[in-house]
Parts: sequence; C-alpha cells; structure tokens
Amino acid sequence: MVDPPLHVLILAGGESTRLCTGGPKALLDICGRPLLEHIFAATDDLAPASRVLVLGPRHREPIEAWLDKAGHSDWQVVIQELARGTGDAVACALEVLPEEGRLLVLCGDTPLLSGSTLKMLVEQGDAMLTAVVPNPFGLGRIERDANGALLGIVEQADASEQQQQIDEINSGVFVLDIATLRAALKNVTTDNAQGEIYLTDAAVEVLKARTGATVCLEDDWEQVLGVNDLHEFSHVSMLMREQKMGEYLSQGVIIDDPATTFIECDVEIGPGTRIMPFCVLRRGVKVGSGCEVGPFAHLRPGTVMEDGAQVGDFVETKNAHFGPGAKAKHLSYLGDAVIGARANIGCGTITANYDGKNKHQTRIGARAFIGSGAVLVAPVNVGDDATVGAGAVVTANHDVEAGATVVGVPAKALPPKT
Repeated sequence: MVDPPLHVLILAGGESTRLCTGGPKALLDICGRPLLEHIFAATDDLAPASRVLVLGPRHREPIEAWLDKAGHSDWQVVIQELARGTGDAVACALEVLPEEGRLLVLCGDTPLLSGSTLKMLVEQGDAMLTAVVPNPFGLGRIERDANGALLGIVEQADASEQQQQIDEINSGVFVLDIATLRAALKNVTTDNAQGEIYLTDAAVEVLKARTGATVCLEDDWEQVLGVNDLHEFSHVSMLMREQKMGEYLSQGVIIDDPATTFIECDVEIGPGTRIMPFCVLRRGVKVGSGCEVGPFAHLRPGTVMEDGAQVGDFVETKNAHFGPGAKAKHLSYLGDAVIGARANIGCGTITANYDGKNKHQTRIGARAFIGSGAVLVAPVNVGDDATVGAGAVVTANHDVEAGATVVGVPAKALPPKT
C-alpha cells in the first residue's frame, strides 16, 4: 500500500514582540542561517508534496522578501490575519492544502530539531512528538491514563497545580491525517484561558481516532527548545555551536578552545586543521586539511584555504582564496584576493579592494613575498616569485611582474641585480 502524500506546514505567524528587536523572529540569525532556514533544512529529506508557511501580517513583507532572495519559492505563504491561536493558523493553511494526505505540522522557532527525528516521526503514521524536559513551565503538558494512553494536552494557562507537575510536554510537532484534522478543527472551541483555537485539541482528537503514536524525546529533549526571547536565542545558539564543534572534533579537526570559537553553518574543515582560540568562521568558508587558523582570525564568506594554508592572529579575509601552503600570519585584511601556493603575506598587509563604487580583485602569485605594511590597491596582479617591499603601496593597474621587486610609495621596481 502506498503511503498518502506528505505535506509540510510551518507555523510562523507570531508578532515576535518578546524579542524586543522590532524585527521578525523568523529571520533572526542563528549560526549563519535565519532561524526559519534551520526548520526548512530539517524537512529537506522528506520530499513533501507541498510546503506551506503561515505568517502574520506584521512581518509578512520582510519574510517574503527573504524567501524570494534565498530561493525558497517552493514555500507557499498563507497569512493568518488575526492571531486566534494555532488551530486557526492550521485552518488557514488547510484552505490551500488538498482534501486528503498527511500533514507534518512544525513550529517556526525550533532550530535544533533534526531531520532524522522528523523522518522517524513521519514513519509512525499519525503521530505526535513529545519530550521530557527539566523545566516544563509555560509549555503544554501531556496527560495520560494509568496505562500510558493519551488523554489530552493541557496548556500552561489551563493547567491545574497537579497537571503543572507533569514533565512530558507537547513539542508542537504533529503528523496528522488531513481529512480527519479538518473535521476535528470544526469541533474545537475557544473555551480556554486564552480564548484561542488550540491545534492541540484537534490533534488529540485525530490521534485518538486513528490510533496515533507518540514519539517521546528524553535524552535528546533539547531538540524541541523554542526561541521566544533573546535569552532563549542565546541558549539555543550556544547548543547549536556545541553540537557543530562536536561534529568537527569527531572528523579530526583540532579545536583548541571550543568555548571561544564561533563556526557558523555550512563551513567545511578538513582533518588535521587546527583552529586556535577566538576565531570566527562564517557561513560558506572552506578550509582544507592541515591548515592553521588563528588565534583571533575572522574568515568571512567566500574564503577558501587549500591544504596547508595558514591564517594567523587578527587576520580578516573575505572572498579570499589561499593556495596550498600560502601564509598570512599577522594583522592583515585580505578581501577579494587570490593568493598563490606558498605565498607569504607580511604583517599588516591590506588589499584595498573597494574604490568607493565597486569591488576589485587582487591576484598574488605563487611564492610571492609581500612585506610588512604593504598596501595592494585593486585591481592589481603580483606575479610569481615577486617581492613587494615593506610599506610599499602598489597602485591600481600597476602590476608587479613575475620575479620583480618593488618598493616605495607608489611602488616602483628595483633594477635587476647584476
């Protein structure tokens, strides 16, 4: 028997008032990705038939602009005009969903949720994801009978003192039959402390009607942590960084001090590379094997370090490609640059890549030596085995020939040795 098609729904219609930033929570940057993109990524391997995103009117424009810019046109946006609860948000989405199939419902603020957990949940059929947490305050509690069967989900505002002692909570993640969910939502009222339409009431009805399963996270409960304010944002960011550090360490990357190292998502690092304290590696950076980074280095997007390259203390790079064994050990800015194999970039070197209107590239050849305090004004090429003297300023379009030595301001070639 073929499983009915799966559809994915993400609820992100909140007004983000508890953040106090003025911007949408969905676009809050966590480890180099907007929060919402982490949720998207967790659903990538599910190959759903459709993807729907519920937004509120307040932050609709910036989120839709990001969706377009980031290439997420496969997500259909539905607007929940009035904040009448999660059940109402789902009802809005059901207007654009087919009559039949299965619906995976996710919250838009749980960036630690893994794709493997979602895949496991989807494989259960109709199912709910719960977790046993050390501090359940503010979260919906899972009520069960003496045999462990699901009785209901009680929100914090509606919970009695006894119910508030329950430590199994609702994560807000469900897989539900669409047709049964439609019927169940019609029976949900606003007779609760918040005067809202709770999705949980309808979800429990579906799960009971279809003998749904419960997947409870105990050891890995942090996956369901949400981001509701900046305190939670900071905590979740820390957990995500720790998780990524663990992955790199397991792959043979030497990280001297994970607590002071910041590595964003989508960074590639080869085995045997050493990351020293107080380094920042931004999204999209690629570092080969046997490299050295830091301390206090900042590798910005577009940086590529081939095997054996070294970037030292207080060096900032952006769109810079280091060939094998190339070195920039101290206090330099290298932007929009291609640096050849075994080139040596001296302390304080700057590639002046911006002319006030446009960015330009600097190319430094293999085995070239750039003296301390040199300024290379792009666009400019420094040939293989060339030398730029300390303090020299190589002006735009005045290339340094292979094997030549230039000094001064502006830099001029020294006569060849006789």
